[in-house]
Amino acid sequence: MQKINAHRVGAALPAQNSLDLLHLAQAAIAYAQAVAVTGHCKDVLKAGFLAWRTEADNHECIKRGSVEWAAMMAATADEYRRLRNAKSREYRAQKKLLALAKQWEGAR
Repeated sequence: MQKINAHRVGAALPAQNSLDLLHLAQAAIAYAQAVAVTGHCKDVLKAGFLAWRTEADNHECIKRGSVEWAAMMAATADEYRRLRNAKSREYRAQKKLLALAKQWEGAR
């Protein structure tokens, strides 16, 4: 008779542990999606900055707090807000994933 190793992937698990593992997998997928959305929002914001610079014909370094900086930030406020929101969702997804992973480790 073969001994079942509970630490081996695919080993027989109690129903609750299987459900916990499903939640962990779903949280990992949600985190991966949140990371992808954050990356996309960063790209959109960078494109907005570039579009503003091209339209304003300003290709030099813009100092934070300057009039040009304020104008660029005002022109890209929606993109910046979306990036902030995406970063918040990514942070929450990561925290949830880590909490579920710790819970899974403790349950084994």
